[in-house]
Amino acid sequence: MSKLLSIAALVLGIWLIYLGYERQQSLAGKTEDSLSKISQKVDGGDHMSTHVKYYVFGTVLVVGGVFGLRLVKK
Repeated sequence: MSKLLSIAALVLGIWLIYLGYERQQSLAGKTEDSLSKISQKVDGGDHMSTHVKYYVFGTVLVVGGVFGLRLVKK
């Protein structure tokens, strides 16, 4: 059961990274990234765009899946 969940996490993580890349290259992603940078300059807060969230969550799932499958040896 744990191998199945690890494989699912690995596949979902790769899919999220791909979605993040597609979003980054799209017109909506470029617009959101530009507006996020402008917002950071105006109020100094942290504004994370959607494609960055996809990259972060996808990477977490890929790393969890790899460790769950024990592909990284100690």
